[in-house]
Amino acid sequence: MGLVPPQDHGKLAQKLGIGLNIHGFAQRDPFNFMESSRPGIFISGAFSGPMDIPESVVSGIGAGAQASQILKGRREKLASKRRYPPDRDITKEEPRVGIFVCHCGANIGRVVRVPEVVEYAMGLPCVVHSQEQIFSCSTDSAQQILDAIREKGLNRVIVAACTPRTHEPLFRDTLKEGGLNPYLFEMANIREHCSWVHSREKEEATQKAKDVIRCGPLRCLKAPISALHKDN
Repeated sequence: MGLVPPQDHGKLAQKLGIGLNIHGFAQRDPFNFMESSRPGIFISGAFSGPMDIPESVVSGIGAGAQASQILKGRREKLASKRRYPPDRDITKEEPRVGIFVCHCGANIGRVVRVPEVVEYAMGLPCVVHSQEQIFSCSTDSAQQILDAIREKGLNRVIVAACTPRTHEPLFRDTLKEGGLNPYLFEMANIREHCSWVHSREKEEATQKAKDVIRCGPLRCLKAPISALHKDN
């Protein structure tokens, strides 16, 4: 119930080099409950004290945010050292669209019939590759997209997954690694706009997912290819 420290908390504290209070919980800064006694190590949930679920969620978000502050400079430094291949000139290529449909764990897959959607996507105009992925935002899925770009000669990519708010930059970066202009990417939201709002209507949710994905190639094919390469 979150009223006592987790099991083996003493071993964990010893490995991390952080202190415990007299009750066995992790020592924390009185003005920052996510900060442990060791700089750079943050705590959340019942490891820092008795806590219910909402408080645990908030503390987890806070710990992640503070870790991100530390990593921000490192990310920017690494990003500045990255080297991308030059954009492939696709102005004379026939459109070759690849569609990747994400299960998002159970978020999409428990409502939308993903294999059926993948099969449907393969029949859309200019689509030469379609596949399902468990988590499209994972590293191995990004590698699958890169491999498909190189092996199938894809020159446009659509990912049907969750909100573009958090993951669209990741997928655009994947296209850059594959030698494609990042704006040859489109994202179809079949989680927030589909499986979540139609969680009890599986048939309708599956059909809506198809409708949402069908718009992807249309947007991709309307991209001003010559202008993208001119800007590059």
